[in-house]
This record gives sequence, C-alpha cells and structure tokens, in this order.
Amino acid sequence: MRTIGALAFLLASTSLTLAGPVENDSFIGQMGAFNNAFVSQATGNNEALTLQGGVGNFAVTRQDKAKSNTSDILQFGTGNFATANQKGKTNDQSTLQVGAFNTATTMQRDGAKNASTISQFGFGNGAMVDQSKGDNSQDTLQVGGLNFASINQTDGSHGSNTSSTMQFGWGNDAFVNQDGGRNDQTTLQVGRGNFASTSQSDVIGHNGNDSSTTQFGWGNMSFARQAGGNNSQDTFQAGGRNFATTRQLSFIGSNESSTAQFGIGNTAMTAQIANPLGSNDSLIVQAGYQNTAIASQSGVQTSWPVGGSNLQRTIQIGSGNYALTSQTSSSGLSNTSVTAQFGYRNTAIAIQH
Repeated sequence: MRTIGALAFLLASTSLTLAGPVENDSFIGQMGAFNNAFVSQATGNNEALTLQGGVGNFAVTRQDKAKSNTSDILQFGTGNFATANQKGKTNDQSTLQVGAFNTATTMQRDGAKNASTISQFGFGNGAMVDQSKGDNSQDTLQVGGLNFASINQTDGSHGSNTSSTMQFGWGNDAFVNQDGGRNDQTTLQVGRGNFASTSQSDVIGHNGNDSSTTQFGWGNMSFARQAGGNNSQDTFQAGGRNFATTRQLSFIGSNESSTAQFGIGNTAMTAQIANPLGSNDSLIVQAGYQNTAIASQSGVQTSWPVGGSNLQRTIQIGSGNYALTSQTSSSGLSNTSVTAQFGYRNTAIAIQH
C-alpha cells in the first residue's frame, strides 16, 4: 500500500502526487496564494482528496483505469478550476468551489456505479459532467454568477440515470442528456436568462423517462424531449416571454405532459406520439395575457385497432390568448379536447382526426 499525504500552508505552492498500483490513497491540503495540485493514481482502491484555500487554485485528479474510485476536490477562493477523471468500477466524485472563477469538469467513464456532485457558489460558474456506462447519478448546484451546467449520462445499466440541476442567479443555462437508463431529471433555475434543455431516450419496456423543469424570471426557455419510455414531463415557468416545448415519444405506453406558465407573452408547445399501444395526456395552463398554447397528439397509424386515445386540456386566463389543439388517433380510438378560456379576445381552435 502506498499512501502519500501532503499538508502545506504556503504562499506559493505546487503539489504533485503519483501513486503506483495496488491500494492508492492521496491527500493534499494547501492554504494560501498560487495553489496547484495534481494527483494521478493507477489501478487500485483509489481515493484522493484535495483541499485548497486561497488565490490561484487549480486541481487535477486522475485515477486512471482504476477500481474503487472516490475523489473529493474542495477549493475556496479566487481562480478556481477543478477537473477529475476516473475510469472503471465504483466511481464517486465531489467538487465544491466557493468563490470567483469557478469551473469544474468531471468525467467518469465505463465504470460501475458513477455518481457525481458539483457545488459552486460564486461568480464564473461552469460545470460539465460526463458519466458513461454505469448506473449514473448527478447533482449540480450553482448559486451566483454566469451559471452554466452540462450533464451527459449514458446507459445506466438499464436502471438508473438520475440528475438534479439547481441554478439560482444570473446567466443560467442547463443542458442534460440521459440515454439508456430509466432516466429521471429535475432542473430548477430562478433568476435571469434561464435556459434549460433536457433530452432523455432509449428506455425500452415498462416506465422510464421523467423530467421536471421549473424556471422563474423573464425570457425563460425550456426544451424537453423524451423517447422510448412511458414519459412524464412537468414544466413550470413564471415571469414573462416564457417559451416551453415538450416532445414525447413512448414505447408501449402513455405520454403525460403538464406545462404551467404565468405572466405575459408565454408560449407552450407540446407534441406527443403514443407508439404503439399507449395514450397521450397533456395539460397546459397559462395565466396572463397574449399567451399561446399549441398541442399536437397522435397515435401510431396501423390497420389494427391499436394505439391509444388522445386527451388534451388547455386552460387560459387573461386576454389575447390563443389555443390550438390537433389530435390524430389510431384506428377506432378516441380524441378528447377541452379548452377553457377566461377573459376577452381569446381564440381557440381544435382539429381532430
């Protein structure tokens, strides 16, 4: 067993740790000025912790084609940058950065369990996580600054894939892509310039795909795409000039989508295809004025009486609202559309086949 530990209270410090095979273990702690830390560990029971205090922070942890990986990087002040790269087996990674030029990149590949947590609090926030063919789980929290988060998770061994992204203030962006597991995703963004894109796909069989997006502020945009599972999606937007689009394609099951928008000039678009035995269910609620709701629902077209029924409910409260519903059902099955508008100068159009 090789264990390398360093604790440095320095004004200018650089630490490099290279640990050989078997049971790796590394600890680096630094407080003060031009902090740098590098850790590389090869196959073993890898574990690495890097703690840095102030000014020039920079940390790289790489645990090669490792086994029982865990990595923690904590950085507190100024030039924060952190990257961790772990390959193989029971991956786990946490990155916490508190102040200034925050950037964090975590990649865990071809491993078993894959879990990652990134928390960043102030200013230049960015986070990118790429987890591949494990069970995949991810949490990202960013509080203030030029927030950006991109999470990409694949496979999930036909089980997990879960992701939660929270961003509170300023230039919020979030992109999530999950593929091959049961997929579950939550995005909450609160202030200024919010944008969220969620894509979940390739679930085969019973259930799968679940996503919720909540945004507060002005000019919010939300894109959700779900395929291959039974699909469920919730989008909630409050403010003005909000835009939400939801696209769902199910595999032997049903699509469900709810979109609620409060404010002015909101637009909601929902497209659902039930394939081949399912049904579509969509609810759009808009309160304010000059809101637009567009819903398109269809079942697979076959010569047999399969495919499900379409159900669309649109509720609009205010003035100058516009609602369009288009439904196409499969052989012998039904379309149901309910549109309720409260206010004046509202327009509703329903098309059923």
